[in-house]
Amino acid sequence: MVDTASWWKGKKVLIAPRWTRSISWAEGIVLLDLSQETIRKSPEWNPSAPINREYEARLYDYYGHPVYWNENEQPPKLAPPKDKS
Repeated sequence: MVDTASWWKGKKVLIAPRWTRSISWAEGIVLLDLSQETIRKSPEWNPSAPINREYEARLYDYYGHPVYWNENEQPPKLAPPKDKS
């Protein structure tokens, strides 16, 4: 998860760990081969919503990376919420 609060307010986006260039644990820095503008325009992540295949597909498509799952695989159907009344 990239929190853009330090340079662009109000958006959190997901970046796959394999898309990182390097990580400095001592400095708390993750370097990416992505511009701030690219990250700013990426699909927004809602921390209260589950990450599903549809969101992942949009994310991988946006960043131009090949997906890690079988492309013929259909996104799982989510069951409707149960009525709690």
